[in-house]
Amino acid sequence: MKMLLPITLTLLTMHAYAGLEGIKVIYGKDNRQDVYQSTNAMHKKLAKSNAAMIHMGHFQKGLKDGFFDLRSVPTLEAGQNVCAKETFSQQLTAATCSGFLVSPDTLVTAGHCYQGFDTPENVCKTFAWVFDYEMKSSYHNPTKNIPITNIYTCKKVVTAQLTNMTDFAVIKLDRKVVGREPLKFRTSGKIADSTSLVVIGHPTGLPTKITTGGKITKNSESNTFSTTLDTFHGNSGSAVFDAKTGLVEGILIQGKIDYIPSNPRDPKSCNVVNKCDDNGNNCIAGEQLGTIKWGEVVLRISDAVPYINYASTMTVK
Repeated sequence: MKMLLPITLTLLTMHAYAGLEGIKVIYGKDNRQDVYQSTNAMHKKLAKSNAAMIHMGHFQKGLKDGFFDLRSVPTLEAGQNVCAKETFSQQLTAATCSGFLVSPDTLVTAGHCYQGFDTPENVCKTFAWVFDYEMKSSYHNPTKNIPITNIYTCKKVVTAQLTNMTDFAVIKLDRKVVGREPLKFRTSGKIADSTSLVVIGHPTGLPTKITTGGKITKNSESNTFSTTLDTFHGNSGSAVFDAKTGLVEGILIQGKIDYIPSNPRDPKSCNVVNKCDDNGNNCIAGEQLGTIKWGEVVLRISDAVPYINYASTMTVK
C-alpha cells in the first residue's frame, strides 16, 4: 500500500490531499457526475450520507445566523494546476477526504486521512465533516450559506488504522446527524465478481460526485478488491457501493496516478487526467505494480465492521 507523504499545509488552504503520489484515475469514459445531474434516485439518496472533510480554517460566519461560508477555497485549475479544459476545472476544491455515515453519530473514512500527515488527535481537532457539499446547479457556489445543521466536528477517533494490510478510520461525531440515514454495509461474505459499482465522494476535493460504471478487475485479495472506478485523491474514504442494491462494499483507499503534465517535456505545464482503458490497462502514465496494477483499490468494509459495531454502542462525553 502506498503510504502518505508528509506535506506542508498553509494557512486556510490546508488541502491535505495527502500527497498521495499516484492515486486514482479515469478508466474509459469519465463517469463522474454532480449530484443534481444524476437520474438515479437511490444513488442521490446515498449521496445524502456522504460527507466532506474540510479544514476548520476555511469556515467563517455567513451573512445569516446559523449559516457558514468557506473562504480561501481555490478552483481545481488554480489550486492544482489542472488545465482549464479539464472537466470540473472551475469548481471549488474544499474537501480533503471523503467519509460516510454508518450510525447516527458514527462516520467511516480512510485511515490515511487521520494518520497520513498528523496525529489522529490533531486531525480530529482541526477538520470538520460537512454534508451536502455539492453543486445544486451548474451555477451554484457550494462554499456559501452552509447551514450549521450540515456541519459536524470530530468528537473522538475510535480507531485510525494505516498498515500494509488495512486503511480505515472510525470517527464519533459531536452529535447525531440530522436529516439523513446511516448507510447499510456488508457484514459477511464477499462481493461477487460481476457486481456493478458506484462510488460517492469528493475527487480532488471537489463537490460531491456520483461515479458509476465501475467493475471489479481483481477480487482475490483477502482484504481488498480492485476496480475501474473513476476516482482521485480526495475520494479517499469514499463509500463504494453495489450500484443496484446500495449496499456499501468497501472504502476507497488507493489507485493509479491522477494527473500528468499536458506537455511531457515541461513538468510545469498544466495537468491533464491520466486515462486508462475500461480494463485498467494502457494508461497514459504507464502501468504500476502491486494491487494498483489492477486499478483503484477498495478496502473491504468487513475490516472495519467490528469497530463500527463497537463505536455505534459508545457514548462519548
